[in-house]
Amino acid sequence: MGAPVLIGVAGGARDREVTSALLRTVLDGRDPYGRVGIVGARELFDGAEWLRRPDTSAELLRIDEHVRNARESGLAYLILELDEAAERGTQRLDLICTVGAGGAGTARTAARGLSFSARGALADVGASGAEAHYGYVQFHAHTPAWDAPLAVPLTGLFNLGPALGAVSSAVLLGLDAAQIAPGLLHAKVSGHGELLFSPDHRVFCLVEESRARRDAERLVAAAREDYAVLRLEVVRGADAVAAAVARAYAREARERTLLVLLDGSSDALEDAFQAAVRAQALPSSAERDAEPARRKKAGARMDPGQMRESPSRMA
Repeated sequence: MGAPVLIGVAGGARDREVTSALLRTVLDGRDPYGRVGIVGARELFDGAEWLRRPDTSAELLRIDEHVRNARESGLAYLILELDEAAERGTQRLDLICTVGAGGAGTARTAARGLSFSARGALADVGASGAEAHYGYVQFHAHTPAWDAPLAVPLTGLFNLGPALGAVSSAVLLGLDAAQIAPGLLHAKVSGHGELLFSPDHRVFCLVEESRARRDAERLVAAAREDYAVLRLEVVRGADAVAAAVARAYAREARERTLLVLLDGSSDALEDAFQAAVRAQALPSSAERDAEPARRKKAGARMDPGQMRESPSRMA
């Protein structure tokens, strides 16, 4: 394989975005943006160009430029998220990972291929003992070379397919469990079921920016199961987030609320959530400005004798 190693990720839009995000973090290791470039729906980075939410189809037509930039910048890998039209050009890829709708798929190089499946026992790479709890999917991964416990910071067992796709690709690239595990554990997959929460843990949220009905339904179903002790509310659109957060804070302090945020970009939904939490959980500027005056007034009402007897004053 040359440098950079060209990796294609194919499948449904959500699955390929999740798979590429997980694989990118694994390959970058402790050096974010130091080893891996990406041409994807959320980000373009090739060592020379950096852009949020590019036109992926247009950028894939410029693949020669991105490969050259990655090579000159010293990047070891370049991940390409392939839509259906781009899959026709996969012959030049060093590795292609295809994630199917049912959580099964393949990862292939010219010399070797691995099948993976979240359910089937006959695949080369599989999982057992899978559980989902409070923002993490935990499972025991089985590969031809090793077995190991792994975890990814995502909600819902339907994420096992993309996780196994990332594992299979990493195995073909020569990584072992000790290298893969920390990358998966610390991966960030914004916009696809990542758990966010307020500083006081009064309100939590999951964001799904996919417009596919199936993706939204899977996340809502997983949220009901994985966060059964939380009060669940589905919120559609960034404009509705502030009111939902206000309702959550209007409930008793011991009652926790989980919001599933849909129908918007993750940037807009996450920004709306953070702004609403700040408005509810933190004192306003007027309240902060009034606090010193309240303290001064309270001190003026104290009995002078009490002030003299106060241990803090005596100290």
